[in-house]
Amino acid sequence: MDIRTQAALLAAIVTLALSAAALLRDNRPRVFTLFALFAADLFLFSLAVFFLRWSEAFGVMWWERLAVASGALVPAAALAFFLEFLGVARRPARRARNTMLAGSLTGLVVAVTPLVNLKPAKLLVAVYVIGGLAAVLSTLWGKMHASQTKVDRARLQYLFIGALIAVSLSTLDMMPRFGLPYPAEGLGSISLTIFMFFLSQTLQRHRLLDLHEFLGKIVVVTALGLVLVAIYGGLVSWVGDRPELFYFNTVVASFVILSLFEPMRERVEEWVVATLFHERYELVRRLEALRDRTGNVIDPAGLAAVVLDGLVETRRVTHCALWLLADDRPGYRLLDFRGPPPVPFLEPATARALLAAASSGQKAILLENIDRRVSELRALLPAGPADGGPARGAPAAIAEELKRLSDARGVMAAMKAGITMPLLAGDRVVGFLACWDERVPEAFASDEIAALLEVADRCALVIENSKLYQQMKERDRLAAIGEMSAGLAHEIRNPLAAIKGAIQYLDPMKLPEDDREFLEIMIEEVNRLNGVVTQFLDYSRPLKPALAPTDVNEVLQKTFRLLQPEVPEGVAVDVDLADWVPRVHADAEQLKQVFLNLALNAFQAMPRGGRLVVSTRVARDELAFWREGARRSDIVEIRFQDTGPGIPEEARESIFVPFYTTKEKGTGLGLAICQRIVKAHAGSIVVRSSPTDGAEFLVSLPGLHEERPPGVARPPVDEEEKARARERRRARAEARLRRRRKKKRQA
Repeated sequence: MDIRTQAALLAAIVTLALSAAALLRDNRPRVFTLFALFAADLFLFSLAVFFLRWSEAFGVMWWERLAVASGALVPAAALAFFLEFLGVARRPARRARNTMLAGSLTGLVVAVTPLVNLKPAKLLVAVYVIGGLAAVLSTLWGKMHASQTKVDRARLQYLFIGALIAVSLSTLDMMPRFGLPYPAEGLGSISLTIFMFFLSQTLQRHRLLDLHEFLGKIVVVTALGLVLVAIYGGLVSWVGDRPELFYFNTVVASFVILSLFEPMRERVEEWVVATLFHERYELVRRLEALRDRTGNVIDPAGLAAVVLDGLVETRRVTHCALWLLADDRPGYRLLDFRGPPPVPFLEPATARALLAAASSGQKAILLENIDRRVSELRALLPAGPADGGPARGAPAAIAEELKRLSDARGVMAAMKAGITMPLLAGDRVVGFLACWDERVPEAFASDEIAALLEVADRCALVIENSKLYQQMKERDRLAAIGEMSAGLAHEIRNPLAAIKGAIQYLDPMKLPEDDREFLEIMIEEVNRLNGVVTQFLDYSRPLKPALAPTDVNEVLQKTFRLLQPEVPEGVAVDVDLADWVPRVHADAEQLKQVFLNLALNAFQAMPRGGRLVVSTRVARDELAFWREGARRSDIVEIRFQDTGPGIPEEARESIFVPFYTTKEKGTGLGLAICQRIVKAHAGSIVVRSSPTDGAEFLVSLPGLHEERPPGVARPPVDEEEKARARERRRARAEARLRRRRKKKRQA
């Protein structure tokens, strides 16, 4: 069996496998069905050629007829596939289809009649096949030049060059059948096999960069094969007719290959990538160096600077940004960015699509994959509305997926991201790393994405380590304060008790009237110092809350009953409690301490009178839903809003820092204790202030999973949520307008 016959058998086996693989796909599109028919026709032709060349004992005439018939169908099958693959409308291509059909019918007539024995008739069929394939090549050439994007043009250029080589070599391979000399027989079948395999990969690999990677792997395998052939050939070719040396050298060659294969494969892959795909090689190398540099960072701000600057230095990124989980409210806050500014805060509702993708195990969300999936889903639906939304009557599953993909695309557009990587710490999403190269639609190959994911994983590890480091610092600081507080309690409180006792022993009536006032000041200051020591001890003492299901409304009512005598004149207190809030897992006495402190601070901020509004409401925690895999959790919000002068902007960042105070006689520990208690209850406390509206403290506590009683209405959406909803609707309207304009330009 010569090389020509073996090549024909190889082509038959590969095309049969490709046809079966295309037919076995789930939810098979029309283009895969036509590819399967095209490959099946080539299988019949290659099989007939194989048996014609192998032996005449199987009835040459029947294989001759099969070769002519299947060969005559090749142009029609190829045209039908490429017209569908290229998206050419059926009406303009009707004439070409009819012409191909007529030629194929003519070939079938030749195959089933005695004309198959006439060389001129077979030559006529061969000329038709070559001409038909040339027409398919011209269609591919025209579509390639009409492509509006560089990526599509490059993809079609690969196909055109591969098809041209396969058609040319297959044509030359047919020369010996007509008595023409051609020394390189078999190359036609080999090139046809490689092209059909590449064509099947083009159908499955939508990204041009994936095709680059596929071609790179072909080069790697070819280079390794040549090296292995050289080793075997060098050790076995000189043996000659001595079989004992042949087997010995074969064993030696096998051991050499097994020893060298793995390091040799790595070196060959690195050489191929560095030579043929130098830009990709440089990016992966830079990302690996960036990953190593992040190992020396512990501060999130420093991490953002190192990572974002490193991404920009690769010159393959035009936009990049880092978001981290916010401490003061649900959502993700922008830590730093490079390029045009993205959205500064990701609300839970906005980030829902990304969180859902992360919870499903998706490590990277690519904008191009979203757009491609949307196109695939729309192809399964009847014509939709003009705004690009789902068609009416669309299946619920498809409509739901389209909605989710639309939300994901919207948030990635707001993030100015082409690829978004969730930063996972365990099962929690602690942030997002996003980057984009707006110059190309397909910016990163699969190995580049893998390198980016390694950087993202290292960022998540640094963020988690930073939190642990901060907790250790806080623990050490509290331990030092605790040690110091024991000495302070003894060294300050005992002399204070003696001083206060001595002062109280004095009879104010025996002192002049002016001296009585000084006596009162001394007692007041002693009491104040004693209060400072008490607060200091409270802050340094470890919290041991007695947690139990607690009704926040009830705790607030008890708190303000105790505060009734403390309300200054001219200050009105308005307690507006929700009809129902879920209970929280909390220590009622510690919550009462927080509410007392916040109320007293508000009273002190309004010495000339004012109004304190205390309210409760139920909010939704979207992040807890995606983090915990449970149903959406209820958050109990408690607001203390006064009409005082507010808190200066420069003081808001430090207001919860221990010993920081804006009061003349304050200790700076009250709000620090409040924050510590709230965090111990897995909640958050945040301050909002403006010179005109006073200060507002918002305490958020996770509610227990309790069903809302019948008859209790859900709380209305607040004004901020309404504003965000309006902004989302406006963004969707602008996106629809852009899509309409794009369709008009394409039309």
